Amino acid sequence: MKKIIITPLIGLGDVLMTTPALELLKKNLPDSLVTYCTMNRGTYEVLRGNPDIDRLVYYPMLGPNKAVATWQLLRESSGRYDVSINFYPSNRIHYNLFSLLTLAPKRIGHTYLRMNFSQANWIKTKTIVEDDTKHCVEENVALLPFLGIDPAGALIPNLKLCLDDKEIEEGRAFRRKNAESRPLVGVHAGTSVFKGHAARRWPKECFAELIRGTPDAHFILFGTAEEGDANRYIVEAAAETHRVTLADDKTIRQVAAIIRACDFFITNDSGLMHIAAAMVTPVIALIGPTNPAYIYPWGVEHRLITAPTPCRHCFRYSPKPLRCTNPVQFECLTAITVESVAGVTKEFMGRFADRVSKQ
Repeated sequence: MKKIIITPLIGLGDVLMTTPALELLKKNLPDSLVTYCTMNRGTYEVLRGNPDIDRLVYYPMLGPNKAVATWQLLRESSGRYDVSINFYPSNRIHYNLFSLLTLAPKRIGHTYLRMNFSQANWIKTKTIVEDDTKHCVEENVALLPFLGIDPAGALIPNLKLCLDDKEIEEGRAFRRKNAESRPLVGVHAGTSVFKGHAARRWPKECFAELIRGTPDAHFILFGTAEEGDANRYIVEAAAETHRVTLADDKTIRQVAAIIRACDFFITNDSGLMHIAAAMVTPVIALIGPTNPAYIYPWGVEHRLITAPTPCRHCFRYSPKPLRCTNPVQFECLTAITVESVAGVTKEFMGRFADRVSKQ
């Protein structure tokens, strides 16, 4: 029996994009013991209940007592595992040191095209070379041969976030209360602010104009305190429509259940985009600096909207913060027109307006 430890990742989307590889791993090695480490409550919650994980652990390594939490996790983990896996993307020295300190004799991950040596990726014992043309899901599945699993020809599963029947019904009840007879459209106008990624946001003024110009739908705005300013602006700017509900007081699993009950979802490149994919809710994604090959909504109907700027999709995985060298800062997002998004929104309303009723 192989004892496997998965090193922690920060982002909700990054974590969800490991779940197809986990499903194939457990399908092919059902006797393996998989421990998945998480360092924030959100990533713990999206993995809770996943049947492909034998032991899910959470240590607040991003909190005020992060040194103590990290020490406790390492003390409980070191020397207990045969394999550690650094799923993609984990091009940071911290992840590699964590993997080394587990004392697992086989340490699996990637060789990165940028800053590979300085981030200590040479600590791993088995690596494949990062491929900029592959989705994160595919990069993770490509590590499975190191465990004796041949994924060639296998159907790669969808992202997995496991809600129970009560949670699903609560999402449906939220829809019945708010949408009435209109299509329900989820919106995420924010992003994480980590490493400058707040710059991945389509302007809040554009979201407000889109909502004002779409009279036949009810919109649900999602977000945390980090997105509070943008959401409040949109609610106030679209107040006369009476067709906007702010869902900023929900847990991440409640958010997932409501997104599941939406007809479709309009979003920036964010963790909620991947939650929508896990809920098999069609996605309209507004993509600027990120390479869409990495992160498009996996396994679900979607439309990517980008601006035709020559420098778009410049962001590649490295420890460096997101920055823009274009004289017009982040023109790749600001040049996306409301008209282009409105056109796709209208198309999606025609195609998916009764999707939930058919579930």
